[in-house]
Amino acid sequence: MKSLSRLTKNLAVLLCAAVCVWCAADSLQHWAASGAGDALLLAAGISPQQDRETAEPQPSSTPSATPAVWGTEGLLTTEENTLPDDGVVPFHSDLLPGAAVSPDPKRPSGPVEEVQLDGGQQVGNFYVRDSTGSGTDLAAELLEDPDIHIKGDGSVEVLIYHTHTSEAYSLSAPGFYYTDMATRTQNQDMGVVAAGEELAKSLEARGIGVVHDKTVNDTVFNGSYDRSWEVIQKNLEEHPGIQVTIDLHRDSMTTEDGVKYKPTAEIGGRKAAQAMLLAGCDADGSWGDFPDWRWNLRLMLRVQEKAQELYPGLMRPMTFSNSKYNMNATRGSILIEVGTEVNTVTEARYTGRLLGEVLAEALGEMK
Repeated sequence: MKSLSRLTKNLAVLLCAAVCVWCAADSLQHWAASGAGDALLLAAGISPQQDRETAEPQPSSTPSATPAVWGTEGLLTTEENTLPDDGVVPFHSDLLPGAAVSPDPKRPSGPVEEVQLDGGQQVGNFYVRDSTGSGTDLAAELLEDPDIHIKGDGSVEVLIYHTHTSEAYSLSAPGFYYTDMATRTQNQDMGVVAAGEELAKSLEARGIGVVHDKTVNDTVFNGSYDRSWEVIQKNLEEHPGIQVTIDLHRDSMTTEDGVKYKPTAEIGGRKAAQAMLLAGCDADGSWGDFPDWRWNLRLMLRVQEKAQELYPGLMRPMTFSNSKYNMNATRGSILIEVGTEVNTVTEARYTGRLLGEVLAEALGEMK
């Protein structure tokens, strides 16, 4: 009886020991597989696991931000090249995580100066830079009704297009630029087309039908306006209800000292690229095919007035010049410059959205 009892106890001890050894081995295996035990395994003369590419990635409790790096074309890019869903960023947060705060000393660079442009002749609540020498009474033209009668029933009444379709913006704002930076892009999410898309969505949300033509007109820069003229005529034929045509551009301003200006406004606590309206003129009839320029001028004066009323500072002074730029196509032709190449694409997209709200309000008063 005592022998049977002793045998039972010994078997129990052996079973416990086996369980402990198995647990220890299993723990060591998991430790080694995770890489944490490599040093100990090497010290013990055991080779650590070499091929870890086939292991399934483990979720991280703190997701890491994609590092931002300066791309080969000089624009700040990320691996996914994504933008915030709403296209806007907080006023002081457009520098992406991981972005350089000083330029690479191996690449020539220049400073970026953030400015808010103003000046010119005061007309109502806004300013106009008039270089025409035409003696046009801008205050009187503001009082005249444009030849626009928006129905706002969802039918196509506005055309948005881009003579210089590949004009690009930056992805971040580090306060400097590289002199070899790319200022044109085939990625339409990084240029004026992105701003135009926000403008279109904003107008459509207010019941104004829009066609946004994204045809690339500047594959060869010379002849861009000839090609965009064809785009205008094609859309006017397909959508005879179009009353307003908007050529959306991006500007560029560099001083003799190499400083690039970044025209910026703070709207609703967020940065927006300042925009500029350009109205053409043919006061002496030298163009010969631009007799309706005053109708465009009246429309743009109304839009500028409404922008200053809704979002003070969003617009640069309006430019009134002896120019045509295909604005002889309709009596509702508008040319808009949104920011410069050192404005961020998020700022430009935000401006596109705000311009849509401004235009919807202004056009809504022209029924």
